[in-house]
Amino acid sequence: MFRAVMLLLALTFAPSVALAQQPCTTDARQVVNEIYRHILERGADAGSNGWVQQLERGGTVRDVVRAVAMSDEHAQRFWRPEAGEEVPYVRAVGTMYRHILGRQPDPGGARNWATQAGRSGMNAIVDQIINSPEYNQQFGDWGVPGSGGMRYCGTNNQGAVNNQTAAVAVAPVTQRRFRGMDRNNDGVISRNEWRGSRQSFEVHDWNNDGVLDGDEVNEAVARQGRTVEDENFDRVDQFENLDVNNNNRIDAREWHGTVVAFNRLDVNDDNVLSRAEFGATGFNDSPVATSGDFVRVEGAQEWTDTGITIRAGDTINFDAQGTVRLSNGRNDIAGAGGTLSGRREANAPLPNQVAGALIARIGNSPPLFIGNRRSVRAPFGGRLYLGVNDDYLNDNSGDFQVTVTVQPR
Repeated sequence: MFRAVMLLLALTFAPSVALAQQPCTTDARQVVNEIYRHILERGADAGSNGWVQQLERGGTVRDVVRAVAMSDEHAQRFWRPEAGEEVPYVRAVGTMYRHILGRQPDPGGARNWATQAGRSGMNAIVDQIINSPEYNQQFGDWGVPGSGGMRYCGTNNQGAVNNQTAAVAVAPVTQRRFRGMDRNNDGVISRNEWRGSRQSFEVHDWNNDGVLDGDEVNEAVARQGRTVEDENFDRVDQFENLDVNNNNRIDAREWHGTVVAFNRLDVNDDNVLSRAEFGATGFNDSPVATSGDFVRVEGAQEWTDTGITIRAGDTINFDAQGTVRLSNGRNDIAGAGGTLSGRREANAPLPNQVAGALIARIGNSPPLFIGNRRSVRAPFGGRLYLGVNDDYLNDNSGDFQVTVTVQPR
């Protein structure tokens, strides 16, 4: 309950942040395209024309975002409990935050939001997020989530902001990335303060000026064409580099990676990473396990080579995101667990499993069902391949984004 109250207070009383704006656009179609890309994770179709017309008639971007986030399609594709969740819908809450605010909730807060969602439903959560001061400060009525700063300035609104005169403020301490490294609390992180490798520092130094400041340390901001999660990755550091306060553990503020990755590593759910938890994932140089390898599994490709060699008895961990469209049918969409309808395909590699699901093979082994499973023990040894359980691939589009981590037997 405490975490839920604190999260609600954070959304209600978050300090105001003035962000540098991209030049605003009068193109309502461009705005709607961005909303579909970020929230529905697909391109806009003919059904989006109504939202374009609504904007052109004076409707706000906020109202369109709310409607799309509450749509049946969004609910069917992204709002469902998954096997293995501590609290039903906790992963769906994380997706909702990513789609609307461009970030993940803290782990405890996500669990409490999920509990509330079980009582009140998805729409109540969407409303609270979109009505929050955090959303208002980031986007207001005219900002476009996930667009890198785009605002709509049609003839009937006041969304226009002069890019040359917009005020830029330093993000409040509570909203800064890597704030544990800012020893002098000046809002700027120098190379001397950075506790990671030079490579990781250069990744986060967007403008290559030798310091991290402004939007580079604002945890709510991402570069054009990227997401907040893209900005927060860092897999090249050692435990000692991440343990800023040298207390022999890594807490959420010291972690450079995503909330999803942190939660996966935190096996005892105590909100810190021990050396054992960190080392077992392969995020350091220890040979204990392979690092989390990112693999894009194209829906139209029969098998994707992960580049990972498996031994029989190894435990393979999967973290799969994304969707694949299996045909020209508007609702024929599959997540890693398969199609929403649950249909089968007689000629698919695994005809008795849900069509469109994530599958694997090891070497020349028979196909293995992965779906939404978080881990499997390898029955064979050899090269790991991933694919989609479908009989005809040429009309497929989209992909699964899969992070694979291997724990040796």
